Amino acid sequence: MENLNELKINEEAVIVSVNTGKDIKRRLMDIGFVKGEKVKLILKNFGDNMRAYKIKNTIMALRVKDSKNILIKKLE
Repeated sequence: MENLNELKINEEAVIVSVNTGKDIKRRLMDIGFVKGEKVKLILKNFGDNMRAYKIKNTIMALRVKDSKNILIKKLE
């Protein structure tokens, strides 16, 4: 298992768990970061330490500090 922030460009993974505070966890779950969902890193190091992920056919930006708290399993 790894953290979401460890993905490389175009790598895909499945979310295993979201281990954040209650408020941020609800927001992440509302936008699709839930257990079992596929996620792909599209762009990294833009904006204020942000990364862009494709999830549920949508591109979402997350701060690196938030992505460190999402546990994933890489797809091969």
